[in-house]
Amino acid sequence: AEKLSSMKGVDWDDFLQRVCLLLDSTEKSTGAARSKLNLLYYLCTVVIHKEVASRLISSQLFPILIQQLRVAANWDIRAKVARVIGLLALHTSEIGENVPVSEAIALLTELIRENFRNSKLKQCLLPSLGELLYLIANKEEKKENPGVCWAVPSATYTVLMRCLREG
Repeated sequence: AEKLSSMKGVDWDDFLQRVCLLLDSTEKSTGAARSKLNLLYYLCTVVIHKEVASRLISSQLFPILIQQLRVAANWDIRAKVARVIGLLALHTSEIGENVPVSEAIALLTELIRENFRNSKLKQCLLPSLGELLYLIANKEEKKENPGVCWAVPSATYTVLMRCLREG
């Protein structure tokens, strides 16, 4: 993580491009899924550093993570993507107005609603949703970038209340 935070220019762009290409790969083999999981485990370890998290959440990686959360057939990959998103939200010190946080919230809400009876999946998805909501609330409280991209769908509150009521 320290090496990543010190990367500049071309080195950072190369690293980011390789990560995005590997995550965005449509190959369906077991090896490809294992490679994605290993990369996601790696990202979980490096995003706990504020500088790295801030750079990654504002990069093209965040939309790719959202896309993987939507299309990945493997639920292990989806769960790990959700974890990376939650850790990014937790550890970022700054976030740009153009980061599609609302899209991530809407997608997590939809996945929780579709899989409501699966408590294991809810346990994977709810923490990330909570971290994104906390990030938005924290930034709005400080009056930092209250942009349109950060609107929270009303369905999110409904799903959260239902989760709290029904466990």
